[in-house]
Amino acid sequence: MPLDDELVQRVDQLGASAWSGTTYRYTTARRDPLSGAGARLNGGRWNPPDIFATIYLATPIETCLAELERLAVSQNNTAAELLRVPYKLHTVKVTNLAILDLRDASALAHVGIGEADIADDDWTACQAVGHAAWFLGLSGVLAPSASGAGHVLAAFETRTGPSLEVTASVPLTPDRLVHRSDGAS
Repeated sequence: MPLDDELVQRVDQLGASAWSGTTYRYTTARRDPLSGAGARLNGGRWNPPDIFATIYLATPIETCLAELERLAVSQNNTAAELLRVPYKLHTVKVTNLAILDLRDASALAHVGIGEADIADDDWTACQAVGHAAWFLGLSGVLAPSASGAGHVLAAFETRTGPSLEVTASVPLTPDRLVHRSDGAS
Protein backbone atom coordinates (compact mmCIF):
# COMPACT_ATOMS: atom_id res chain seq x y z
CA MET A 1 0.00 0.00 0.00
CA PRO A 2 1.65 3.26 -1.08
CA LEU A 3 1.70 6.12 1.40
CA ASP A 4 -0.58 9.10 0.81
CA ASP A 5 1.61 12.18 1.42
CA GLU A 6 -1.36 14.40 2.27
CA LEU A 7 -2.65 11.86 4.80
CA VAL A 8 0.83 11.58 6.35
CA GLN A 9 0.78 15.38 6.84
CA ARG A 10 -2.68 15.27 8.47
CA VAL A 11 -1.62 12.48 10.83
CA ASP A 12 1.58 14.37 11.64
CA GLN A 13 -0.49 17.47 12.49
CA LEU A 14 -2.38 15.48 15.14
CA GLY A 15 0.90 14.25 16.61
CA ALA A 16 1.48 11.61 19.24
CA SER A 17 -0.28 11.29 22.58
CA ALA A 18 1.09 9.19 25.45
CA TRP A 19 -1.62 6.73 26.48
CA SER A 20 -1.82 4.38 29.46
CA GLY A 21 -4.60 2.03 30.44
CA THR A 22 -5.82 -1.52 30.89
CA THR A 23 -6.65 -3.40 27.71
CA TYR A 24 -7.80 -6.89 26.79
CA ARG A 25 -7.01 -9.32 24.02
CA TYR A 26 -8.31 -12.73 23.03
CA THR A 27 -6.03 -15.24 21.31
CA THR A 28 -5.96 -18.93 20.64
CA ALA A 29 -4.40 -20.68 23.62
CA ARG A 30 -1.06 -21.26 21.87
CA ARG A 31 -0.53 -17.74 20.52
CA ASP A 32 1.82 -15.27 22.18
CA PRO A 33 -0.48 -12.49 23.46
CA LEU A 34 2.07 -9.83 22.46
CA SER A 35 2.61 -11.08 18.92
CA GLY A 36 1.22 -9.20 15.95
CA ALA A 37 2.44 -11.79 13.44
CA GLY A 38 -1.06 -12.79 12.32
CA ALA A 39 -2.02 -9.18 11.60
CA ARG A 40 1.24 -8.66 9.73
CA LEU A 41 0.51 -11.65 7.53
CA ASN A 42 -3.19 -11.00 6.90
CA GLY A 43 -3.53 -7.30 7.62
CA GLY A 44 -5.97 -5.80 10.08
CA ARG A 45 -8.22 -2.79 10.27
CA TRP A 46 -5.27 -0.48 11.10
CA ASN A 47 -2.40 -2.25 9.31
CA PRO A 48 -2.01 -3.31 5.70
CA PRO A 49 -0.66 -6.85 5.21
CA ASP A 50 3.06 -7.59 4.93
CA ILE A 51 4.32 -4.22 6.22
CA PHE A 52 4.32 -4.24 10.04
CA ALA A 53 3.07 -6.46 12.86
CA THR A 54 0.20 -5.08 14.94
CA ILE A 55 -1.19 -6.24 18.28
CA TYR A 56 -4.93 -5.57 18.54
CA LEU A 57 -6.14 -4.74 22.06
CA ALA A 58 -9.51 -3.48 23.32
CA THR A 59 -10.88 -1.51 26.23
CA PRO A 60 -13.05 -2.15 28.17
CA ILE A 61 -13.32 -5.95 28.39
CA GLU A 62 -16.82 -5.89 26.84
CA THR A 63 -15.30 -4.38 23.71
CA CYS A 64 -12.86 -7.27 23.46
CA LEU A 65 -15.75 -9.74 23.66
CA ALA A 66 -17.76 -7.72 21.11
CA GLU A 67 -14.76 -7.86 18.74
CA LEU A 68 -14.71 -11.66 19.17
CA GLU A 69 -18.38 -11.72 18.21
CA ARG A 70 -17.64 -9.58 15.11
CA LEU A 71 -14.96 -12.08 14.10
CA ALA A 72 -17.38 -14.97 14.52
CA VAL A 73 -20.08 -13.26 12.43
CA SER A 74 -17.53 -12.51 9.69
CA GLN A 75 -16.91 -16.26 9.54
CA ASN A 76 -20.64 -17.11 9.54
CA ASN A 77 -20.27 -18.51 13.02
CA THR A 78 -21.02 -17.71 16.65
CA ALA A 79 -18.54 -16.71 19.33
CA ALA A 80 -19.51 -19.81 21.32
CA GLU A 81 -18.62 -22.00 18.33
CA LEU A 82 -15.26 -20.26 17.90
CA LEU A 83 -14.52 -20.97 21.54
CA ARG A 84 -14.74 -24.72 20.96
CA VAL A 85 -11.04 -24.29 20.17
CA PRO A 86 -9.11 -23.22 23.29
CA TYR A 87 -8.84 -19.43 23.58
CA LYS A 88 -7.38 -17.20 26.27
CA LEU A 89 -8.41 -13.76 27.47
CA HIS A 90 -5.40 -11.62 28.32
CA THR A 91 -5.26 -8.46 30.41
CA VAL A 92 -2.55 -6.15 29.06
CA LYS A 93 -1.33 -3.09 30.92
CA VAL A 94 -0.29 -0.27 28.58
CA THR A 95 2.08 2.41 29.89
CA ASN A 96 2.89 5.66 28.06
CA LEU A 97 2.50 4.31 24.54
CA ALA A 98 2.94 7.04 21.88
CA ILE A 99 -0.27 6.69 19.88
CA LEU A 100 -2.38 8.48 17.31
CA ASP A 101 -5.52 9.26 19.32
CA LEU A 102 -8.61 9.02 17.12
CA ARG A 103 -11.18 8.64 19.90
CA ASP A 104 -12.94 11.87 19.04
CA ALA A 105 -14.91 12.72 15.92
CA SER A 106 -12.79 15.79 15.12
CA ALA A 107 -9.59 13.71 15.08
CA LEU A 108 -11.25 11.15 12.80
CA ALA A 109 -12.44 13.93 10.48
CA HIS A 110 -8.96 15.48 10.45
CA VAL A 111 -7.54 12.27 8.95
CA GLY A 112 -10.47 11.93 6.56
CA ILE A 113 -12.41 9.06 8.09
CA GLY A 114 -15.52 8.61 10.20
CA GLU A 115 -17.09 5.92 12.35
CA ALA A 116 -18.72 4.44 9.23
CA ASP A 117 -15.23 3.78 7.82
CA ILE A 118 -14.26 2.06 11.06
CA ALA A 119 -17.32 -0.21 10.97
CA ASP A 120 -16.92 -0.95 7.24
CA ASP A 121 -15.64 -4.36 6.16
CA ASP A 122 -13.39 -2.55 3.65
CA TRP A 123 -10.39 -1.60 5.78
CA THR A 124 -8.58 0.44 3.12
CA ALA A 125 -9.18 3.89 4.68
CA CYS A 126 -8.24 2.77 8.19
CA GLN A 127 -5.19 0.87 6.92
CA ALA A 128 -3.98 4.02 5.16
CA VAL A 129 -4.23 5.98 8.44
CA GLY A 130 -2.44 3.24 10.38
CA HIS A 131 0.28 3.05 7.73
CA ALA A 132 0.82 6.82 7.95
CA ALA A 133 1.03 6.65 11.78
CA TRP A 134 3.56 3.80 11.54
CA PHE A 135 5.57 5.70 8.91
CA LEU A 136 5.75 8.70 11.25
CA GLY A 137 7.21 6.55 14.04
CA LEU A 138 4.15 6.33 16.28
CA SER A 139 3.61 3.19 18.34
CA GLY A 140 -0.06 2.64 17.58
CA VAL A 141 -3.55 3.94 16.87
CA LEU A 142 -6.31 4.27 19.47
CA ALA A 143 -9.74 4.50 17.85
CA PRO A 144 -13.40 3.64 18.35
CA SER A 145 -14.14 -0.07 18.06
CA ALA A 146 -15.89 -1.34 14.95
CA SER A 147 -18.33 -2.97 17.39
CA GLY A 148 -19.69 0.48 18.22
CA ALA A 149 -18.69 0.40 21.90
CA GLY A 150 -15.35 1.08 23.53
CA HIS A 151 -12.00 1.46 21.83
CA VAL A 152 -9.39 -0.59 20.03
CA LEU A 153 -5.68 -0.02 20.40
CA ALA A 154 -3.67 -1.20 17.40
CA ALA A 155 -0.15 -1.33 18.88
CA PHE A 156 2.71 -1.62 16.40
CA GLU A 157 4.64 -4.59 17.79
CA THR A 158 8.21 -3.47 17.13
CA ARG A 159 7.50 -0.10 18.75
CA THR A 160 5.91 -1.21 22.01
CA GLY A 161 9.09 -1.96 23.98
CA PRO A 162 8.31 -2.13 27.70
CA SER A 163 4.99 -0.29 27.23
CA LEU A 164 2.93 -3.51 27.10
CA GLU A 165 2.77 -6.01 29.95
CA VAL A 166 0.51 -9.06 30.18
CA THR A 167 -0.82 -9.04 33.74
CA ALA A 168 -3.28 -11.95 33.47
CA SER A 169 -4.24 -14.73 31.07
CA VAL A 170 -7.31 -16.87 31.71
CA PRO A 171 -9.22 -19.42 29.63
CA LEU A 172 -11.90 -17.77 27.50
CA THR A 173 -14.94 -20.01 27.54
CA PRO A 174 -18.50 -19.58 26.22
CA ASP A 175 -19.82 -18.91 29.74
CA ARG A 176 -17.67 -15.75 29.79
CA LEU A 177 -19.79 -14.38 26.91
CA VAL A 178 -22.98 -14.39 28.99
CA HIS A 179 -21.37 -12.34 31.77
CA ARG A 180 -21.04 -9.18 29.70
CA SER A 181 -22.27 -6.10 31.52
CA ASP A 182 -24.66 -5.14 28.72
CA GLY A 183 -26.41 -8.51 28.96
CA ALA A 184 -25.68 -9.42 25.33
CA SER A 185 -24.56 -12.91 24.49
